[in-house]
Amino acid sequence: MNLNLSERDKKLLLFLAILCIICVPYFFIIQPYMDKNTALETEITELQSQKRYLTDLALNEAVYEEQTKEAVAETLEIMAKFPSDLPQEASILFIDNTEKTIPIKLHQVTFGEDVAAQLTSDAEAEQIQAVEQEMGYESDQPVVEEKSETVAISGDLNGLETETQFAFEAGYEEWKEFLDYIANYRDRMVITGMTATYTLDEVVGNFTLKQYAIAGDGRLPVSILEPNLMHGTTNVFLKAAGIGNAKSDAADFFMMLSGPDADVDAVIVGQSNDAAEATYLSSDENLLQEVTVRFEGKDGQYVAHYEVGDESYSEEGVTFAKKGAIVFEIISSPRTGENDKVGARLNIVNNTDVTVSVKTLDDDAENPRLDIAEQTGVIALQ
Repeated sequence: MNLNLSERDKKLLLFLAILCIICVPYFFIIQPYMDKNTALETEITELQSQKRYLTDLALNEAVYEEQTKEAVAETLEIMAKFPSDLPQEASILFIDNTEKTIPIKLHQVTFGEDVAAQLTSDAEAEQIQAVEQEMGYESDQPVVEEKSETVAISGDLNGLETETQFAFEAGYEEWKEFLDYIANYRDRMVITGMTATYTLDEVVGNFTLKQYAIAGDGRLPVSILEPNLMHGTTNVFLKAAGIGNAKSDAADFFMMLSGPDADVDAVIVGQSNDAAEATYLSSDENLLQEVTVRFEGKDGQYVAHYEVGDESYSEEGVTFAKKGAIVFEIISSPRTGENDKVGARLNIVNNTDVTVSVKTLDDDAENPRLDIAEQTGVIALQ
């Protein structure tokens, strides 16, 4: 077949050939390389941004390490305010110790049921909610969000809460001391409701106390060392007749002696009714230790100094005002076994114008923890 192309057709075919020569390499060679170059430029920009971020982190490494230490310290401080459990035995001993410390009468105690809830951070709570919505149901497990600007609480911890009802009877000063005692107690607890009737010399009423705990991995169990508890009166007829009901003088200072397995230090000396424990001096050595307690002053203004072993409270001591005798109470406990060596050789010095009354409670009858080695000044032992 013989094709005769006109000049115009020839020019058109030539133009198409040139166009193919130009376009084909562009679309099949140049354009892919341009797209790849654009992707590389985008990746370079992202990597440069990440590099600047990592560089800033490296430059502020010391700051972040310090903030991490502060966050850990704050976490430990917060966790220290909560026990790991709320055993009823501990609540009973708390009541017994509170009545001895204030003193206040707590009776008609009604224990409530424990309530548990999972503690989560904000991020964990959002994740839980998202999963529940996706699956079309809501969990029966209550979720309590622990919101904090600096510390998130891990979801493997459980919050515990228990509620106890009390009927109480106390003098005005003792009632104020009790409220301060609860507000500053080392473990977290709150009075959520209260009714009171005020008479000339005492307050009578009811209140509801809520106690809180955080349980979970890494939390140490609550250690309970049961002391000898009073079980009523030895003569119900004398009690009914009103004999022996006179209130004893509240202690101004105390020394507590506990076994090595107790939940508190072995030897504690401090001012009574100090819920913040600011005046406490303690030692956790399982041995017989030298303890010196010295009172100075006159005309109702006094200073207490005390030493346990090689440690002393402070050079200034603890200043306090008192009318009448100064009461120093020693709260001991029975020994728990042959390995229980806790004890105190007490040297008590009275350089005041009043008597120092020393009362000892619950010491071991066969192997006493307390040995009063030296007495200076007017001392009355009870």
